Amino acid sequence: MRFQITEEMKKRIFVNSCSLIIPLLLFMFFNQFEQIKDFVNTILVICFPFVFGVAIAFLLYNPQNWLEKKLFENSKFSASKKRLLSTLLTFLIVLVILALLCATIIPSIIDSILTFAQNISDYTENFTHYAYTIANSLNISTQDIQLWTENLRIVETLTGTVTSTLPKLATYSYGFVRGIINFILAVVSGFYILLDREKLIRVIKKLNYSIFNLDTAKGLNFWIIDVKTVFEQYIVGNIIDSTIIGITCYIGTLILQIPYAPMIGLIVGVTNLIPVFGPFLGAIPVIVILLLINPISALIFAIFILILQQIDGNVIKPIVLGDKLGMSGFWILFSVTIGGGLFGVLGMFLGVPVFALFYSALREYSNLRLKSKHLEI
Repeated sequence: MRFQITEEMKKRIFVNSCSLIIPLLLFMFFNQFEQIKDFVNTILVICFPFVFGVAIAFLLYNPQNWLEKKLFENSKFSASKKRLLSTLLTFLIVLVILALLCATIIPSIIDSILTFAQNISDYTENFTHYAYTIANSLNISTQDIQLWTENLRIVETLTGTVTSTLPKLATYSYGFVRGIINFILAVVSGFYILLDREKLIRVIKKLNYSIFNLDTAKGLNFWIIDVKTVFEQYIVGNIIDSTIIGITCYIGTLILQIPYAPMIGLIVGVTNLIPVFGPFLGAIPVIVILLLINPISALIFAIFILILQQIDGNVIKPIVLGDKLGMSGFWILFSVTIGGGLFGVLGMFLGVPVFALFYSALREYSNLRLKSKHLEI
């Protein structure tokens, strides 16, 4: 009698195999997590210029496409020349804007940093004076205040930090040169991606439909469109939002006569890119610096930044970003925490859109599975 494997037996074999293989794979993953993480970091470092190039092409696609269609639409150039000229013009405009921003902002920031470094001793004395005044008004022992301020040793700590950093200048210089080379490679790769984007998209589609079955390939195709939409809306929106907050903070600190307005505006604007924790990461060091200079300025800034963040969270962000991610606050906090724990500041910034994509894919898959089982939950 010939032995036959029925469909029921196949299902049981599949389920039992998965029950054994999945826990084994999870065990291997967590057991070798550090090695896997190091391997992923190494791959990311090697591929960084090209990943950055994709990001540049992604950010500049809309302006380049607009110039190609609006500025060169009625010109007599061929389609390839229109694409080349619009791409060159887009990069030229962006580089000019960046050069103007750097020429305007960087000298002010450097001047603020140097002025702060020169006056750190005076600021420490002022802070100590304020501490004694508050201690006397609250009947606190001045000996405790003296001991506390001596233990802070602000000047010594900053001097020690600078001294310990000097021997590492060679390493920093090497990193700076490598960063410049990576940036040039990223710009060049971004330029070629914009130039030949249809060909690259066609290659990706061919690979997709040749490797996977039709349903899976269609699903991946729609998912890639979601990737483009989420990253375009989230990243570009966040950059616009943080730019608005940085400029508003700079103008507000100037009006309130808070010192080092350019430096404070830059810190608040950059850290605002990080969801949830960004406002705190930017505000806390600024408040600490202002405490050394003038506690009243620190208090005014704390109130100002609290109002600004409320306006940002309730007015500016909803207008610029909207509810694009479709996730609750808990999952946003979860993705920022996990991303920051695994990949640092970059992980905190990219953790939200990456998790949103997997969250969306899992939600769609779950809905399809429930629909096939005729279940509503």
